[in-house]
This record gives sequence, C-alpha cells and structure tokens, in this order.
Amino acid sequence: MSEKLKNKDYFTPNEVAQWMMVSPVTVRGWAQRDLLQAEVTPGGHRRFRREEVERFARQWNPNGNKGPLRVLIVDDDQGVVGFLKELLEGHHPPITVETANDGFDAGRKIYSFQPDVVLLDLKMPGLSGTDVCKKIKDHPGHANIRVIGMSGYLSPESEAELIAAGAECCMTKPIDVERLLAQIDSRTSSVNVKSDD
Repeated sequence: MSEKLKNKDYFTPNEVAQWMMVSPVTVRGWAQRDLLQAEVTPGGHRRFRREEVERFARQWNPNGNKGPLRVLIVDDDQGVVGFLKELLEGHHPPITVETANDGFDAGRKIYSFQPDVVLLDLKMPGLSGTDVCKKIKDHPGHANIRVIGMSGYLSPESEAELIAAGAECCMTKPIDVERLLAQIDSRTSSVNVKSDD
C-alpha cells in the first residue's frame, strides 16, 4: 500500500480502485449494488471506511483456498481462447481452465464446470456478453462467480452496462496480460496497492 493511503480512515472511490487494482467505475458499481458500503458526504461524494474496504477485500474471493482457481473463457475467437488458455494454464499458482465458444455453451459449462471466474467476450453470436453476465448473476447459486469482460470495441456505455449487469471490470483487446493476471490474482492472494510514488 502506498504511504499516502496507510494512515487514512476514509477512502475516495479512486483510492479504493487503486487499492483493489480495478477501475473507479467498478468501485461505483460495487457501491450501487450495496456490495461495498459507502458513506455520502454533504457534498454528495462517496467515501469508504477503511474497515469496510478491508472486509470487502477479505470476502472478495468467496471460495478461499479450495484448490486451484477455475476459469471459464467465453469467446468465439479461437485465437483469443487459445492464447488465454495457454497463458492461464502456465500460471503459478495453477489455474484450471475450460472454454466456451458462445453464450449458450457458456451456460452449460457454468453448470458442469462451476468456475470461480468467467472471462467473457462482450460481442458474440446469439447471447451478448452482457446478457450472459446477467444470467450468471441472476442465478442464486452463481451470484458469487466473478465476471471479467473483454472487448475489442469497448465504449464507456458498454462498460457501464456490463458493470451494472454484475461484472467486476472490462478489459480491452488485445488483453493487457499483466492487468489480467493482477485482476485474477487480486482475489486469490493478499490485496496490495500499486504505489504511484
């Protein structure tokens, strides 16, 4: 954690985003869905108590250490699927990977594979990524599955729509490998803040 955050009792959305290594829009989505409790200043700005952010960070990985992380890659581009599968299977600690080529296939794999994380393309034939995300999050038994969106044509509107559907973030293609691994690892290891100092 950077020195400037160490002694603070309250954090801005941007500081929480830095701590959790996500975008500020992700933090706003968590607050809007009451996953992360915020207090509102007289000026209408959200502030997050340190204790609340620490609680959320601890609960962020609902499966704890129950064996290897399970990641489902959902994309109709076989080149992207192959690249991500190879990347994640070569990761340490080990990650178990399954793939799906469209939203309908993803629905079946979610039941049979029971992933911890879904890497989800936004633009696919049939069901869109946002529709798939809604279906995952609307199912009581799957609400804890983490969804990370991916898109080659990401707009602020499509990102906001996906976050509102329950995804934790959305990444542009070609995928920034370091950011993706940090996002996946951020809930399977201790949460650190990248210092800008």
